[in-house]
Amino acid sequence: MPNPRDPSRWWKVVLVTSAIALPSLAAMPEPGSALPSFTAEDLLGHEHASREYAGKATLLVAITHKNAGDGMRRWFEAADAHIPGGVQRESLISLHVPFFVGIGTVRHRVKQQVPQQFWDDTLLDRDGDMARVLGLGSSKEPYVFALDEHGRVLAAVHGPADSPDAARIWSSLSTPRVPAGTPPASGWDTSPPGGAHGPENK
Repeated sequence: MPNPRDPSRWWKVVLVTSAIALPSLAAMPEPGSALPSFTAEDLLGHEHASREYAGKATLLVAITHKNAGDGMRRWFEAADAHIPGGVQRESLISLHVPFFVGIGTVRHRVKQQVPQQFWDDTLLDRDGDMARVLGLGSSKEPYVFALDEHGRVLAAVHGPADSPDAARIWSSLSTPRVPAGTPPASGWDTSPPGGAHGPENK
């Protein structure tokens, strides 16, 4: 997958639609737990499953509000200075928009703001499905996860990239490891990259 993201080519993610607030949900996945499974389409309309993150350490940045794009961009910019180039970087945009606004319209708006080389790294939904699965409420601040190669959460932060809590993400991804006493997450393919369910070479 294209990595790392080039800050000079990143544009603000702004959806020109009326967003509907997501309901309050359970807490997001905590360190030591498996990332819940989900599927969604990228900006090219191709479906992906969360199991594709297995095989490499991953920085996963999710936003649930139409005005959170700047916060997402700042996390990826900060990642350039804090994590190795081999860590894959993925984006989730999970919103609630009015029923009369189709996914094609939303996707078109986002594609205007996201550089083309990252379209297949950005998963999008308009019904808040990914947010519900992950237990993420509507927020102008990103939700950020550090995942190990088995898809288990090493660290989780809800806040800006310059918050003190961000250090937990950077330290986890600088030396990726499974939390002590925890086996690989159930349902994840732990075969080497390039295997049957490993990350695609993009």
